[in-house]
Amino acid sequence: MTTFRTYLKIFLSHRVYIAIYLVMLSLVGVIIGLSAYSGTTGEFQVAPANVAVIDRDGSELSAALAQHVLQGNNQVQVADEKRAIQDAVARDQVSYLLVIPEGWGEGLLDAARQGTQAPNLETYVSYYSGMGRLLDIEVTGYADGLYGMAATLGGSAADVIAATDDAWEGSTQVSMVKQAASPLPTSIVTAAEFASYPIFSSAMVCIAVLMSSVGRRPVRDRRLASPEPARARNLALLGACVVIALIAWAWNFALEVAVLGGSALASSPVQLALVGAALLVYALVSASIGFLAGQLGVSENAANALANILGMVMSFLGGAWTGLSLLPDELLAVAHFTPAYWVTLVVEGAAGMGEVSTATVLPLVGDLGVCALFGVAAVLVGLALGRDSVTGQRDSIAG
Repeated sequence: MTTFRTYLKIFLSHRVYIAIYLVMLSLVGVIIGLSAYSGTTGEFQVAPANVAVIDRDGSELSAALAQHVLQGNNQVQVADEKRAIQDAVARDQVSYLLVIPEGWGEGLLDAARQGTQAPNLETYVSYYSGMGRLLDIEVTGYADGLYGMAATLGGSAADVIAATDDAWEGSTQVSMVKQAASPLPTSIVTAAEFASYPIFSSAMVCIAVLMSSVGRRPVRDRRLASPEPARARNLALLGACVVIALIAWAWNFALEVAVLGGSALASSPVQLALVGAALLVYALVSASIGFLAGQLGVSENAANALANILGMVMSFLGGAWTGLSLLPDELLAVAHFTPAYWVTLVVEGAAGMGEVSTATVLPLVGDLGVCALFGVAAVLVGLALGRDSVTGQRDSIAG
């Protein structure tokens, strides 16, 4: 126990590393989460598009088509000139411009009676957004509706327009299906994914620096001269590493919950617990990698470099900087061999969980188990290296 407390005192003496890696980097994660925070959810409304219609036909059908295009959108006046039409589309003055050629209405009725192809419309779509393309699909559908009603019902243009409008305005009964569980806020998911960087870097650098201090010759000689068994010393050192990991996890997760996850405590407790468990396992894995680095005799400068490089690489492969869906297949295959990837699977799976049940929770627990295996492997290698190192040092002293 005395050795364990000594290790913790050495850790707490490195206040600069604690301030930079643990406090400051975790605050950056919370700030990133706040940037993704949306406090209110508004009602969905279709944004109006800027449209222009040039009706060269002047028939009842062309007037009905023009009215359908302009309904719910912003009308823009464009001169019936080739240069004006090109400028309006190129300068994004309109998202959609429809030109109804002369004789289109009568030609559509004749084509419907004879069963031939309807006359074409002249359309221009802005490439600045997809609104024009969606509107073009709607206009084509309405024109096809006019053609279909004229072919099946016949009658005057007014009858065709009335039948088409009635069919177009028909509605389908829909009902809302509420999720059994509330999803986690985007803000806390974003912060939790970014937390893979400060948790890993803080745990690894603090542990590596601790072990570097313990491995200095005066301290090492006193440790070897003590009657305490090597196994007890290694276990005390491993226990100190676990405590450092728990501190890194508790600080990051508590900060995220306090600032971003207050509502999730009541609405999504199970999902939030899964996120916390994922970060906890990742913190322990980070501690095991730091323990391994210390057993390898990594210097303080090398520990800083490794903590930053490995932390950034693993957080990137885990989807903290960009979504996993955006990673190329080659990088995604590599990401499977990093613990951060499996943590992100748990975080995203918990965030989008629509129902809390054994069937939805157990796969995420399995992902946590895969992540934990990385830590187990690192600890076993570190303990083996530590035992061989102590044996070699005792032999050199005896010789």
